[in-house]
Parts: sequence; structure tokens; C-alpha cells
Amino acid sequence: MLSGALGGAPVTGVLVRTSVNVTSGSTYKTSQFINSIFVLLIVLIFMPAFVYMPLPAIASILITSAFRLIPFKVMKHLIQVDPAEFVVLLVTMITCVMVDGAVGLGVGAVISVLRTAVKLQDSHEVTSIVELGVPVLHLAGQLSYINAAQVEA
Repeated sequence: MLSGALGGAPVTGVLVRTSVNVTSGSTYKTSQFINSIFVLLIVLIFMPAFVYMPLPAIASILITSAFRLIPFKVMKHLIQVDPAEFVVLLVTMITCVMVDGAVGLGVGAVISVLRTAVKLQDSHEVTSIVELGVPVLHLAGQLSYINAAQVEA
């Protein structure tokens, strides 16, 4: 609560709070402060009542909040544009849910880097000519740190 009152973003609850801020159109850090005040009031005033709330009801609230964070429009667009990248999204999501969030993000990052490496493996062609006594390399395709070692003058 202190972090939210000071304009920070604590690790717990950041995704739901960010979703609420985006949905409501908040653009300032004061939304974090207002959120922290409401959480403080709820904790101080209503916490004794929450003790009697059944766990399935709390679980349903958390599942509903998490479900609203799923970007269905982005996923639909991704299926149309790049189905392989959609598979990466699904593998990352499943790993995050079934194993751990950090592990899932790591798995997704590794898969993305490997996909990029495969795509860029043979995507460049180098021609070397000499113009006015100066060697000039002409590159066709993408060049990045992944395939830069393959370029020879």
C-alpha cells in the first residue's frame, strides 16, 4: 500500500491494477494513490467481513479478473498474421500458469530468440565491390547480432 501511495507499482496486483487503470482511462500516478487509499479502507473496514467469505467466491473473483486480462483481439489478429507466433504465446501462457510466471516468460523468450535465429539464418546476401578504391559491402536482407558472424567481406 505504501508503494502505491508513493506512486510506485508493487509486484503484487500490478496486472489487475494496470488493467483497471487502462479500462478507466487513467494516465496519472494519482490513480495508484487513489487505489492504495481504497485498498487501505477495505482492509481496515471490511477485512473482518472478508474472513467469512467462502474461498470459492474469492477464487471466482480472481479468475474473473485474470480472464479479463486475456487479449482476445490480439490473439485473433496473431492467429491470422503469424500462427507460429500464436503457438509461442500459448506455450508461454501454459508454462506461466502450470509452472511459474518467471519460468514461462523465460521459455517464451528463448523460443522467440530461437525462432528469430532460424528466420535470420540465411536471410542475407552479401556482395562486395570496390568503388573508387574503397571496398563496399551491399547487404540484402536483415542483419542482426544473431547472423552478423556469418557476414564475411
